[in-house]
Amino acid sequence: MAAPKDSGYVATGDPTKPRSDAAVPFREIVPAPDHPRIAGIQHCDAHSWCESRKKIDAPAWLINRLEAKNLEKPYKGFTTDGTVREGLYHYAGDEGAPIEKITEATTALLGLLSPGQKSSTIFESVDADEFRLWSNPELYMNPGGLRLDECGIDIQDAVHAIMKASFSSYGYEKVLGCCLTNGFLGHLVNGRKVLNEHSYNFRLFGQPDLEKPWGYTFFGHHLCLAVVLKGRRMVIGPTFMGAEPDRIDEGPHAGLRLFGTEELLSLKLMQSLSLELQEKATLSKGMDDNYLPPGRWNPFDERHLGGARQDNRVVPFEGCPVSLFAPAQQEQIITLFKAFNKYYPDESLEHRLQTFKTHLDETYFAWIGEFGDDDPFYYRIHSPVAFMEFDFHCGIFLTNTSPARCHIHTINRLPNRGDYGRALVEGSN
Repeated sequence: MAAPKDSGYVATGDPTKPRSDAAVPFREIVPAPDHPRIAGIQHCDAHSWCESRKKIDAPAWLINRLEAKNLEKPYKGFTTDGTVREGLYHYAGDEGAPIEKITEATTALLGLLSPGQKSSTIFESVDADEFRLWSNPELYMNPGGLRLDECGIDIQDAVHAIMKASFSSYGYEKVLGCCLTNGFLGHLVNGRKVLNEHSYNFRLFGQPDLEKPWGYTFFGHHLCLAVVLKGRRMVIGPTFMGAEPDRIDEGPHAGLRLFGTEELLSLKLMQSLSLELQEKATLSKGMDDNYLPPGRWNPFDERHLGGARQDNRVVPFEGCPVSLFAPAQQEQIITLFKAFNKYYPDESLEHRLQTFKTHLDETYFAWIGEFGDDDPFYYRIHSPVAFMEFDFHCGIFLTNTSPARCHIHTINRLPNRGDYGRALVEGSN
């Protein structure tokens, strides 16, 4: 399938103004081959690169956090005050999840696997702790399942067939776009054995079934997906999607750009708010730990609160209530929700959208950073049934030491045990 082109970007800044650091083109911050961030990567695979990073202070701290032994237990769920609100998620008997196609594609994959591959790939159920062992850095932590860049093309294609059957056509193209952009980063830093379009793990939880709960995870650098199915109902979440850089400018996929809607519509919304509402929404005009409260920023997540190993985090509502927005601005919030969730098939998305709209009066919009045309920023849309974050980051492989408008992370969670399909599986319907 051809790579998607999430274009439509029109530069709105004054070209006569000095260019901010945030707007520096990514080609100007690609590291030299001997730069400490990538030195030796051309000689490494995912395993040896992870081992090499353990010798560096910041990645060593991150690696410790991601180790399986530090998974938060028992699972409770993302909340605003430590107490799970019950009865928020209502699932219809048939929400249009293409269960037949997904089951068929998954069964086809199982037919290709050796006994050893099945043993490492199939876990008992979606309640297994391993379902929550996703992580988004390139650091190859907690091996298990199918590592696609260690598999043949038949297995790679079969795994992608499962995702293609699961998601909307737009959603699958976006997933594929994340994979291709990761491969492009590997090309930029001469580290294709570490960063490539197949440096992802697939794990299956339960057996493919038309009625009983089961699911899968697909995760790696800048792309993490948790999918749970129960009959013709599905939950996708938590998810992580990102890109460094956020576009491909050469080769067969030149023109591919990710997250245009999430980036530009949110900025337009913030700029359209009254001064009073902008002030309510703004948590901080500075984006690092010099401005943010202690513990609010860290070198792994930066401003994100919903990343890997944050399943039980308590995050109070912050920012501006969306109920204060004008109707057109509330519609922009709804459009942003759809942009974050368009990997759902259309009918399933409509059910998720109705749940979101039911709680629109309990939804908050929060912003960190300035909001000029070239400024980097963070924002969050948070309700009892939705938690969406968008953040511009410092470079990990690129050399920018402050957030730049070419390195994007997005996180999408379902608070109050919506994550990992728990509310779906545990519900009586």
